[in-house]
Amino acid sequence: MRGYTLLETVIYVGILAVIAVLALGSILSVYKAFGKTKIERKLALNGDIAVERMVRSVRSATSTDTSVSVFGIHPGILKIGGTKFSLLGSVLQVTENGEAPQDLTSDVNVSSLVFYRTVSANSEIIKIELALQAGTGIFQKSKNFYGSAVLRGAY
Repeated sequence: MRGYTLLETVIYVGILAVIAVLALGSILSVYKAFGKTKIERKLALNGDIAVERMVRSVRSATSTDTSVSVFGIHPGILKIGGTKFSLLGSVLQVTENGEAPQDLTSDVNVSSLVFYRTVSANSEIIKIELALQAGTGIFQKSKNFYGSAVLRGAY
């Protein structure tokens, strides 16, 4: 007699099913890890660039326009010298010297933007709080970014 018995066939099919389930689980796990890492990288890159750009502008500025700026609440607006940082919907924009606004965060959503201003006898400091969101469903992430700088000539 040649061939397989019914019991042997059932065992082989069971073993193949277990291997297939383990392989599929591994593939899905790698897919989820890749998706989350991609979203986290996007958040970190956008947040770092936006906060660094705002801090650099604050450091090079000599004065704050308090008539235009909005401090302590979301959405904040910061106008220092000829540069203005504000939100358009959920996109952080910078406007320099009356030119057309440029997007600082294009592929993530700004969920919170708050500026704080502290003035003492011989210094002025601007603190920045920025919260970003990206992704959808199980890949949705949010991250907070913070920065502060003293205005040039204000210390």
